[in-house]
Amino acid sequence: MSRFGTRSGAVLALALLIFGATAGAQISQDPLSLYRQARLLMVQGETYRAVDALLEATARNPAYADAWLALAQCQYDLREYERAIYYLGEAARYGPRSPATLVLEGFSLIGLGRVDEARPLFEGALAVFPNDRDARFGLALLDLRTGRTSDARARLSASLRAVPRDSRALLSLALITRAEGKPQESASYLAEALRWAADDPDVCYAAAVVAYENGDLPEAARLARIAIAARATHARSRNLLASIYLETGAYDESRTILEGSLAFDRKDAQAWYLLGMTQGAASNYAEAEYAFSSLVGMRPDDEIGRLALENLVMAGTKLEDPSRAAYAAWRFDRAAEFERRFQYDRALAEYRRALSLDPYANQGRRRYAELLRLAKLPSSYLAELGFLADLGKSDTALNDALEIYGSLLEGSVGRDWKTDPLALAAKPYRLAVYASGPGGAPYHAGSDLVAARYVRDLFAFSPSIDPSPGIARVDSFSDAFRMARESGADYYLVVRVAETERDVLVSAELRTARTGALVERIDAPRSGNDRVGLAAERIVSRTLAILPIRGTLLSRKGDRALANMGRVDGVVVGDVFLVVKNGGVAIRPDGPGLTWKDTDVVAKFTVTRLDDEACEGRLQRVGFFDRTNALDTLVREPPADATLVAPASEPSAQATPALWTTLFDRVRSLY
Repeated sequence: MSRFGTRSGAVLALALLIFGATAGAQISQDPLSLYRQARLLMVQGETYRAVDALLEATARNPAYADAWLALAQCQYDLREYERAIYYLGEAARYGPRSPATLVLEGFSLIGLGRVDEARPLFEGALAVFPNDRDARFGLALLDLRTGRTSDARARLSASLRAVPRDSRALLSLALITRAEGKPQESASYLAEALRWAADDPDVCYAAAVVAYENGDLPEAARLARIAIAARATHARSRNLLASIYLETGAYDESRTILEGSLAFDRKDAQAWYLLGMTQGAASNYAEAEYAFSSLVGMRPDDEIGRLALENLVMAGTKLEDPSRAAYAAWRFDRAAEFERRFQYDRALAEYRRALSLDPYANQGRRRYAELLRLAKLPSSYLAELGFLADLGKSDTALNDALEIYGSLLEGSVGRDWKTDPLALAAKPYRLAVYASGPGGAPYHAGSDLVAARYVRDLFAFSPSIDPSPGIARVDSFSDAFRMARESGADYYLVVRVAETERDVLVSAELRTARTGALVERIDAPRSGNDRVGLAAERIVSRTLAILPIRGTLLSRKGDRALANMGRVDGVVVGDVFLVVKNGGVAIRPDGPGLTWKDTDVVAKFTVTRLDDEACEGRLQRVGFFDRTNALDTLVREPPADATLVAPASEPSAQATPALWTTLFDRVRSLY
């Protein structure tokens, strides 16, 4: 027999075998077989295929209650909570309202944010079956939601007494005790969970996250690999392992893992984000831009991903690059939308971000200038129009506005004193901004760097803050203190990020660079849309509120003087400042505020006229001699009954807000 004939016979035999198997499968696909097949697929993590089989089973037998219940479980796993509740209704329609049905409905309601409606369902399940571990776990979760951690621990401990090998209860207790600042007890629970469920990918992943957050990267990587070996499609474990490779500089390994993740699921947003971070860290600009662009195209609401993309573009392209205009357009559109809603502060922030991307935008800068005019900042409005004129983007409307406002500002403080723009731009406080990792892992690894950069960019538009030019990640207090002190900064800010699926906590510690003393800890928890931007704006606004106003005397003419403080600093006519001799004002070493000697006060300055960034005032000398000179410092006169603000207490090493914010979602993910 020829080789061709042998090969043809083999192919024919194989085809007959496949046909026979397929025909047999079609005959045997009754609802019960489909249900059993779906349950096996669910165990294997093949949720989509399980849904297909279950839909077929319910189509053939619409009264199949167990199949409807399994469909509800699949929808819950897909985070389609409303659909899960619908299928639970179908299950109850054709079968008993079992404890399992009540529990799954309770967790689905929690997923929808209807937490108060879940408790009666869990209690109802326990009334039928007092040892229902799922119902007890649900009540423990609700206890965590309301801050009753001792009640949650008691419920979980009761589950352990009934079933000592309950890995979910062990992992939950490991997370709770870690948040309580009990690392040894947490490690004990974690080891016990792994002892009984070492081959469960979900258990291994949860343990890997705890190890990662404890700084044990080798152990976290080992556990993530075990989870992936047990289930190659386990996306969370793959992304965590890629995060570890990224953090340790193993960019090729991270890229390989992520490309595999995207081969399994092209809609894996976390994988796209991590791929962008990895390619950016490896200096592969085009590949990083593609990954981030894919992410924001798929998830326009991913703030961290968009900020990372914008940071990449600003760092890797020239100001004239046409790609900048495309990315800035999204910000300009948002700014216009905020204007329509009369949310002018939000609109200003969006315009400034857009102009950082595309500083030569003609219409965008005009709209920003118009917002400054509405904010009663005419000098700033005129400066923006003058910038466009210098770029050669004049037209009749712009020239008319320049002429009109140029005339209106004749006789203003700036025109009368012929102020030097560079002198007005001098900012009194130098601020170093640092990030403290690992960021919002496992959601957005490295988000601490992204958020810290955004906070720094917001400070750049402040009239009183001169932020550091770059962002560095610090591993300890001593690193940040040393770097800030050696850089000559007045203060430094250490930014941290914690994330859940729906929430973010951006926290910051403001410290003096002279001594490292804590000035204030600022926590900005936010939920919903624009949560990262709102949290960052809270950090900035609170920092600006803490730092006292401070200016410089630029010039004097007899008893009149010019200072570099104006409307943008919150100065109003009638404000009184002390004039302290040059070099006499220092940052308070142990908290917020400034210090000076009473003997160094040479005059009082009362504001009589205002401009956007400058003011004119009348001097009243203190003492017999006139000792006031240019470059002396102006500080707010303290009230007569003022007392020193007590130094902020150092944050506790136990139960940091970041851990408490994420604990509920971390434990919920174990169901």
